[in-house]
Amino acid sequence: MSSFAGANENHRLIRRLGEIIRRGRVLSAPAQLAGYDADGLGYKTFRPDAVVIPADADELSELMSHATALDVPVTIRGAGTSLSGGPVAAQGGVVVHTSSLKQIRHIEPKGFWCEVECSVTLNQLDAAVQPFGLFYPPDPSSGAVCTIGGNVAMNAGGAHCFRYGVTSNYVLGVEAIMLDGTVHQFGGPAGGRGKWCHDWKRLMIGSEGTLAAFTRFWLRLLPRPEKCWTYRATFRDLNAVEKVIHRLAHHASFPVAIEMMDPRCVAMVENSPMAVGLPRDAFLIVAEIDGPTDLVDSRAEEVRELFVTCGAMAVEYSDDEVARQGLWKARKVAGGLMGQMSPDFLVQDAVIPKAALASALKLVYDEADAAGLPVVNVFHAGDGNLHPNFLFDSRRPGELEKVEAISKRLMHFVVQAGGTLSGEHGIGNDKSAYMPLVFHGDSLRLQLAVPRVFNAAHQLNPGKVFQTRQFQGVSTLNSVQATPEAARAKLEQSEERLFTTYFDETDGIICVSASVTGSELSELCKPAGFRFPLLLSDDCSLFDQFRASGYAPASSRFGAICDNITGVNWKLPSGRRVRIGERVVKSTTGFDLLRFLLHADKVFGEPTGFVLRLRPVSDTNCRFDLTGDTSNVNSAAEYLINTCWIHWLDAVSIIVEDPESGTLSIRIDLNCPSVEWDVYATFLQGFAQQFHLNYEFAMGYCRRRSALPDIVLKTTPDQVMNLALQIGESECECLCEAIVTHGVLHVYFNEGSDPDKSAADRILSIRNRVTDLAVRFERQLTDVGGDWQSRHIERHVVNEHELDWHRILFEEFASE
Repeated sequence: MSSFAGANENHRLIRRLGEIIRRGRVLSAPAQLAGYDADGLGYKTFRPDAVVIPADADELSELMSHATALDVPVTIRGAGTSLSGGPVAAQGGVVVHTSSLKQIRHIEPKGFWCEVECSVTLNQLDAAVQPFGLFYPPDPSSGAVCTIGGNVAMNAGGAHCFRYGVTSNYVLGVEAIMLDGTVHQFGGPAGGRGKWCHDWKRLMIGSEGTLAAFTRFWLRLLPRPEKCWTYRATFRDLNAVEKVIHRLAHHASFPVAIEMMDPRCVAMVENSPMAVGLPRDAFLIVAEIDGPTDLVDSRAEEVRELFVTCGAMAVEYSDDEVARQGLWKARKVAGGLMGQMSPDFLVQDAVIPKAALASALKLVYDEADAAGLPVVNVFHAGDGNLHPNFLFDSRRPGELEKVEAISKRLMHFVVQAGGTLSGEHGIGNDKSAYMPLVFHGDSLRLQLAVPRVFNAAHQLNPGKVFQTRQFQGVSTLNSVQATPEAARAKLEQSEERLFTTYFDETDGIICVSASVTGSELSELCKPAGFRFPLLLSDDCSLFDQFRASGYAPASSRFGAICDNITGVNWKLPSGRRVRIGERVVKSTTGFDLLRFLLHADKVFGEPTGFVLRLRPVSDTNCRFDLTGDTSNVNSAAEYLINTCWIHWLDAVSIIVEDPESGTLSIRIDLNCPSVEWDVYATFLQGFAQQFHLNYEFAMGYCRRRSALPDIVLKTTPDQVMNLALQIGESECECLCEAIVTHGVLHVYFNEGSDPDKSAADRILSIRNRVTDLAVRFERQLTDVGGDWQSRHIERHVVNEHELDWHRILFEEFASE
């Protein structure tokens, strides 16, 4: 137990809180505080001095505005289901329970977004969006009780994040209250930067309550799959399990989930009242595929055969909802059983390259057996997200120390193998001791710069993420630096562990120079059966492409470009290089500087190398062009993006080149196995006929554009078509390509090849046209949380708050 306030100070604290928070919402009795001692980790307990439950966002803002005067730690808490010691009062002080903020404010099905308060639960949200045929993909196992606010704070994942991604992939906007009580909206329904020059929400997501208090969010929704097939297969040995995991991860069906339970976990389930009839000495794989009915049904038997070919002893599979839930049962009850079987348990969530799976499990078994402690493994096998569960009794002398010693050795192994400390649970105070394994030198200095921007005295959730984050009182702020000079000198002497050029064919990860062109990257990937689909050009370098836009036509299926970059080698303004991010596809280790920097202009430096997530390539490529009048194309596009086919068509763009003709086109790129070609072709032919569109297609590889977009505008999916038509009708010689699912508009200007106009004049003309568009549409974009960007000109910091934040962060990035 840790308490910041002494007895007299505590009395004054309670009285002062009673003046700020309405009656009945300040808890101070020992019995009331006991429920806030721990989170889902359980065995680490910290008693707060008080708990407050603000009635609404205004009351929370009022409390935060008095935080400096209160001069005690402030910890924001949702449902408390986290598993890393995150929302606990490690230094005492005030716990702020946000349970009253639980409204679903708005669902906008045409724009594929919703607005929710921070204490809405996952299951509550799912029930609300289901009637619209939509869903919110992140699905932690505690979905019945865990809150959106906690999910955003920890960047939670879940079983289905292998294909759909984690929370950060779906947060369009964040409303946050700072320590001075000011309320700021970062982003919004359109998912851009909004009125800010920099994308500050990227630092908020996964910040574990250390930067601000969250009140509401704008979240991206997707069309709900028409149908699912669930598989449960048992295997005798780990070699067969590894084989099927690798085959499934690269299969064209692209499973939404690949879960594994080891024999110890299976035996635990089978020895309980929740037994499902599995052999006790078997490894268990639970996997799921989903999609349009015709497509997913065509794959069902092939996936079953894959299990059999890889050595499965038995395979059960079904598309019936009740039967499917039964197939999931063993996986879903495992966590609850561990809580019933042992007084305490510690679950880790390190992420490893999948090639290190057997070595990691051997280490876990050997260490736990040597210590005489039970351990069971159940984890997200598709992305290498380990979940070893160590069962122990903290009341027995020495057992806690044994568990912590095993965790330390495991974390050392994980980092040495190329993995990271956390994939979805966060760092909290459970893994903060291991952060120096990942961050040191400039990378650690830059990480510590982030709380310096928003929470320099570490008053918000101290003792979390980094152990050095300790609150010593607001009065000491001026004398306590985020990075003391002695520590700074030590950091600068540390050697940076930069990414080296490599190609991991097991995980489908490649590290390449930022100067590599699109065609060069494709040639590197092709022999191993991979591709990086999010390319804008075959001729331009990756650096130039990522400066031009954060999206590509294939973002329709694979998401934003930043969600497919796992790490970078970053050159600071000083010329020094630093590693940012990881080589594994899933990480919530530290502040998300990676996505923040990828959305920033060159003021903070530039990438010199990228670590990219690749995708398996199939043997059939095709491009479809469907043309028709504006009304029919509009209706067709709206229909298409509301179906789950959108998850399986590589690129879906609307091309606006000559709107005065009244004719537009939908361009669809497809990569699929030849055995599935008929299913795709039948759907697209019927789709064209339904909306009276002319239908043309070309088989084989379709070359990408050689030019890059001159300006990119980000709005909501339901507004992007109208935006394209406005620009197309007012601009001469331009082409607009709308990536409808993300509300992204790429605008290409054609300045011609007039021999009387110099190259400099053409560049100046383009810059003027870009500036005119930016000025014309900026208000329209920022009102919905959107923005614009251009490779020709840069946005500038104009907001007073942002000037201060920018200055503090820039000081560290530009430091010599």
